Amino acid sequence: MPSSKQSGILPWLRLLRIPNLPSAISNILMGFLLINQSWSMSVPLVLLIFASSAMYLAGMVLNDAFDYEIDLAQRPHRPLPAGEITITSAWIVGFGLLISGVVLACVAGWAGSSGGHDGVTSPVWRTAVIASMLAIGIVLYDGPLKRTLAAPFVMGFCRGLNILLGASTFSPSATAAMPTQASGLFADNLLFGLPLIIWWVAISISGLIAGATLLGRKEAHASQKRGPLLIAGLIMLFSLIALASIVYCPTESTQFSFKISESQKTVFPLFIGIMSLTIIRRAVEAIVTAKPKAIQIGVVSVLRSLIIFDAAVCYLAAPHQIAYALVVLALLIPTLFLGRFIAST
Repeated sequence: MPSSKQSGILPWLRLLRIPNLPSAISNILMGFLLINQSWSMSVPLVLLIFASSAMYLAGMVLNDAFDYEIDLAQRPHRPLPAGEITITSAWIVGFGLLISGVVLACVAGWAGSSGGHDGVTSPVWRTAVIASMLAIGIVLYDGPLKRTLAAPFVMGFCRGLNILLGASTFSPSATAAMPTQASGLFADNLLFGLPLIIWWVAISISGLIAGATLLGRKEAHASQKRGPLLIAGLIMLFSLIALASIVYCPTESTQFSFKISESQKTVFPLFIGIMSLTIIRRAVEAIVTAKPKAIQIGVVSVLRSLIIFDAAVCYLAAPHQIAYALVVLALLIPTLFLGRFIAST
C-alpha cells in the first residue's frame, strides 16, 4: 500500500477533476435562465450554483474513492493510489460535499418559494426531491452500478437532474399571466411543475452524456470492441438532434410564457448542428481507431461542448440579452486553462 504524502493543493484539484466544474455551473445558469428569462432571483441562483458545485465535486471524489482498489493496479498515478491523499480523507470530503449540496439546494428552494404553492410541485419540495435524487444517482453511479451497463445512463440521468436543479426554484407567480385550474404532476404544459422545454433540454443533454460515458467506459483499455463504441456514437447523434429540435417544444401555458420566433427555429438548429460537427468527427475517430487517446479526446470534446450548448440555450431563452449567453460561454476560459494542467477524465 502506498504511503501518504503531503503534496499541497494540486492532488486535490486532480482528484476533484476541477476543469469539469464550470460545465456543471453552466447547466445551472442555463436551466435557471430558461424558465425565468433572467437571473434577477440572485439568492436562489447563487445557492443552486454552490449546491450543484458541491454535489459535482462530491461525485468526482467518491468516484475515485470507490475505485481505489482498481486504481491501485490500473491508474497508480491518481492521487489516492499514489498516496497523495488518504482514502479516509476522500470518503469524508466526498460525503461531506454531497450532504452540503443537498442542504444548499433545499435552502435555495425555500428562498425561491413565494410561500403560496403546496404539494410536490412547490419550489421547496421540487428542489428537495431533485437534489436528493441527484445525490442518490451520484452514489449509485460511483458505487454499485459503476461496472454495469446501467452506469452510462445513470451518469446521463445525473446530468439531466443537474439541469433540472437549475430550474427547480421556478415559481409560476413569477411569470404567470393568470392562475391555472389544472393540477397534478402533468398539466398545462408543465411536468412536475416545470415547463416542458426544460425537460426536453435535460433529456437531450442526458442522452449526450450517457453516450459520451458509454464511449469512454473502458478508455483505459488498450483494445476495445467497436460495437459498444458505435452504439455510444449513435446515442450521442440522436441526442444532438433532439437538442437542436427543442425549438419545436410547446412553451405556452397559463403559468409560463416563452415564445420562439421563426428565425430562431432556423438559426438555433443550424448553430447546434455546426457545433456538433466537432463532436461527431471525434466520435467517428474514436469508433474507427478504438484507441484510448482518441476515445479520451472524444469524451473531453463532449464535456467542453456542454458549455457552448448551454450558452446557445441561454441565447434562445433571452435573445435580446446576449450578455447572459456570453457569461456562460466565458466559463470555457477556466475549463480550457485548467485542462492544460489537470486531466478532465
